[in-house]
Amino acid sequence: MITGNRPNYSENALRNELSVVFSSVYFEDKQEQHILFDSYFLNIRGFINYARNNGIDEMDYIRSIRSKLLESPKIHEMY
Repeated sequence: MITGNRPNYSENALRNELSVVFSSVYFEDKQEQHILFDSYFLNIRGFINYARNNGIDEMDYIRSIRSKLLESPKIHEMY
């Protein structure tokens, strides 16, 4: 039976995915990398709640952070 519920990933799985996102981009400024990573990591519950409350797949939402990071001129795709 299909209920229409979106999957709920564990917080640990989403934290791991956030780590993957950050390791897939290159930061010119390593201090900025640490600050941003810590900030996103500390606020992950807010991201998860936002995604769940708005019917967004949590894993996709975490992965979309990559494109936002790449908007910065000092953050680049990893080759």
